[in-house]
Amino acid sequence: MAKRVSCSIASLFMLSLSLALGQQPADTILFNARVLTVDANFSIAEAVAVREGKIVAVGKNEDVLKLAGPNTVKLDLKGRTVTPGIINTHQHVNQGAEGGYGGELGPEKLLQYPINWRIVKTKDDVLKQMKDIMDAFKFKPGEWVYFSNSRMSLEQYKLLWEDMDRWDFDKVTPNNPVMLSLGVPANSGYITNSKGIEILWAKYGDFIEKYGRYWVDDQGRPDGHLEPPAGRLAYAMLPTPKPEDVATIYGHPLEDLAFQGVTTTSTRLIDYSIEAYKILDQKGEMPIRLAYGFQSAFDTPDPSLWKDKKLKTGSDFFWLISVTSGAVDGAGFSYCTDLKRNNDAVPDEEGSGILGRGILSLTANNPKGEWFPRGWCHADIEYKGGLAGKAAPIKGNYFGDWYQEVAQHGLRVANNHVGGDGSHRMIISMYERIDAAKPGAVKGWGLDHCSLINPKDIPRAARLGLMFSCNPGFVRDGPNKAKVFGEEVAHNFISPVGSLTKAGINVSLEGEGGRLWHNIALLVNRKDDFGKVWGAHERVDRPTALRIATINGARYVMKEDQIGSLEVGKLADLIVIDKDYLTVPDDEITNIRTLVTMVNGKFVFIHPEFAGEYNFRPAGAHILTEEQIRARRKPFQSSRS
Repeated sequence: MAKRVSCSIASLFMLSLSLALGQQPADTILFNARVLTVDANFSIAEAVAVREGKIVAVGKNEDVLKLAGPNTVKLDLKGRTVTPGIINTHQHVNQGAEGGYGGELGPEKLLQYPINWRIVKTKDDVLKQMKDIMDAFKFKPGEWVYFSNSRMSLEQYKLLWEDMDRWDFDKVTPNNPVMLSLGVPANSGYITNSKGIEILWAKYGDFIEKYGRYWVDDQGRPDGHLEPPAGRLAYAMLPTPKPEDVATIYGHPLEDLAFQGVTTTSTRLIDYSIEAYKILDQKGEMPIRLAYGFQSAFDTPDPSLWKDKKLKTGSDFFWLISVTSGAVDGAGFSYCTDLKRNNDAVPDEEGSGILGRGILSLTANNPKGEWFPRGWCHADIEYKGGLAGKAAPIKGNYFGDWYQEVAQHGLRVANNHVGGDGSHRMIISMYERIDAAKPGAVKGWGLDHCSLINPKDIPRAARLGLMFSCNPGFVRDGPNKAKVFGEEVAHNFISPVGSLTKAGINVSLEGEGGRLWHNIALLVNRKDDFGKVWGAHERVDRPTALRIATINGARYVMKEDQIGSLEVGKLADLIVIDKDYLTVPDDEITNIRTLVTMVNGKFVFIHPEFAGEYNFRPAGAHILTEEQIRARRKPFQSSRS
């Protein structure tokens, strides 16, 4: 093993040196390090040199240091590990800005008016808040108003799903069309009032009658509850913030990711968010790279808005990688599933995984499963709505028709929230039909999350050449998934990264919150919060886990020739971490801290301990502790997508 690595380093350096000789001195050299290049051979080097935003040499200390000049920044890392920057392929950065930093702008600039669910016990409490907002902000008659919400208790969900309808809203919003989100993901469901129904049907009545989806009362009248695609049409009518306003806060969640060691992320965006990030990009104020899917492509039945889009257009910091339908089902208790559920399961009050409590609470409090017998199955023409039997029948499936149209235009679908095994089955079936008519049309299309995947669907996905963006954090939900669906499902369906990888599928890393290294650890150990292993056969080795977090993510965002590994000619995106990733105990991977984050050859984050040790505080770098990072946030309740 040692001989092979030495040979790899030697050959790697010869290539590096041949390209570097004759060039100007390096801007930065990191040496005396353990450089995990994540190249094809997973070579390990000692030093890396950077010049003008690109890597110009990777190899042995004495050779790379020859590229130093009088102004070169040289950092002796004293054996610390260097890796390519982490690529997180699913992160709601614009939502994170509006939710985590929106207090800097307030409701009038964000054009969303939050309901405070902490004080809600009855539907009258909701209606009173809506009326108070209407009175306080004095909206012009006919102006759309968006009431946002955050996660609620089960009983509060019940108010929206069972106890409220458009006629309730009419009492306090007689002169304005309004909308309120129904839950998570936000764009899976809304309630509107009669004004909203009138406007929506006047513009899109024929489309909605064909594709739905809307709920009806016992007289067959739309009751105000909207699911996709009807809800997305209404969502597209809402007023949106000025891009220049939200641009002032959109950089903050990107900085938060840089503190974790993320140098590239990916998300889905609608029009105003795209324009806001363009402003940051043009000003040179993007701290990390952002690849995006254009969600507005799905939100209106007008292909002229997207059919001429060109993938990979933009800049090195902000570029298009897909047109996306966004969420195709719900989250947690509203995943679309074909599985039989144990409706007598009792919630685990000890604390559990990230979404398990929701699905358990729902089944425990709805023993007959009236709300979500199968979940939010928007891709199924037979689906009858979140509250079983409430949705009007439809004649066509917009998801399938739209995916086919995207394929005809030679574009790519990715950045899609797909939560349940039922959704995976149906989406893959749609893609198989497209591929049969146009072979290769769906190759490289992406599905996000991997929360529940039937192992039988993995070979089907592999044959199509699909990609998966997986959140191994769902492993933490093993105890609750076992109670609801059984042990076999919990061991085989949750984020099955090992099986996907063995099938030859490109798997990349995702994860919300600040625990990216914890998610990498879960790829290796598959342990829940109580130490139990779920799906031991789905574990991967450490080199594979790091590839998933770097070069595989580069493939997902369509820039594998520029980022994802530390090789000569690639963009200089790298991190320095405080532990030896390859040798620390499995359970210690979760405690790895990022000490330095470099993007495009510039230092964007330096941990205070590292800055103090080296007396190194370069201009433009953020030097903050985790506590200081959290203290910067000014939360605002948000449910835009």
